[in-house]
Amino acid sequence: MRIERLSFHKPLIAGCITLCLSLCAVASQAPEPQIWPRIVSGLRLVNNEQRDTIEWARYYARHPDAFEQMLERSRPYLWHIVEAVERRQMPLEIALLPAVESGFDPKARSQQKAQGLWQFVPQTGAARGLQNTRDYDARKDPIASTHAALGYLQDLSERFDDWLLALAAYNIGAGRLAATLRKQHDAREFWDLDLPRETREHVRRLMGLCLLIEQPKRFGIRLPDIPDRPLTQLVQLRHPVNLDAALKDAGVLAGVVQAYNPGLRNLTNTTSKQSVILPDAEAGRLSAALASGTFAPVPIPTVVVHVVKQGDSLWKIARKYDVHVRDLVRWNGLGDKALIRPGKRLEVHLKS
Repeated sequence: MRIERLSFHKPLIAGCITLCLSLCAVASQAPEPQIWPRIVSGLRLVNNEQRDTIEWARYYARHPDAFEQMLERSRPYLWHIVEAVERRQMPLEIALLPAVESGFDPKARSQQKAQGLWQFVPQTGAARGLQNTRDYDARKDPIASTHAALGYLQDLSERFDDWLLALAAYNIGAGRLAATLRKQHDAREFWDLDLPRETREHVRRLMGLCLLIEQPKRFGIRLPDIPDRPLTQLVQLRHPVNLDAALKDAGVLAGVVQAYNPGLRNLTNTTSKQSVILPDAEAGRLSAALASGTFAPVPIPTVVVHVVKQGDSLWKIARKYDVHVRDLVRWNGLGDKALIRPGKRLEVHLKS
């Protein structure tokens, strides 16, 4: 039996190769999985038939440019927030709360001096472990403030046994909400409560935003393309360092670090800061520079507690310890016109 040799025509082979390359190119250009389906799968609170929720969804839909810009601002942080919320097994509506609190702007500041993505006022921030020193304001740290806010919301949900009430308490304060519930004991759920307008709208806005993300086609809106992967990386700071020197060595602009980490007031001393968040390329270069071991740790200041005595003033205390009054105010979360009374305990950070 004679076996015939199979022959291939060169044009046919070339055509097959071209087709394969075209298919590979198409596959490589396939859109990345988006973060929105992941968020939608974890929504547990939004009611798509609740009248006020629908009205707020329509409100956002009437302002599509502002809506899309707000969600675009979440791009560096949203994946990290979603991860943190999921780890705590919380409703993913919580991951979108910064949209209502700050418009996803870590530099946002309110008239009540609340700051950051999660809008912590000085007292609440201090109570949740967010330090506010001359070098670093953790309330404006996207990662540190996220962990503090989620812990706070989890505590509120356990206290009130209801996530919507927890969200209301986050806005109005746990004490005021508890007093409201005592006065309106006949109210069966959040929607029945007579609350201050700001608090009432605060929760409704969040639910409307979540409904819009859940059903964008229903309201004729387009969600921005945000992939379901980290778009920024955390660079761990294992000890306080002169970050300014490390950045110069790494070829990373200080302005980039400050844009993504607005809580850092002083790049030469990262005391209390555990990590910085940066785009991939800058994060890689900075990590390599820090790993080189050429940057000596910055001395950690000694913290003493001064108990206010009769006749004390911030100026006198600052002079005694050779520090600035503005630093005393920052270290202790005091207002610009703060009154200090005898017996009050003030932290003073002394240089080593």
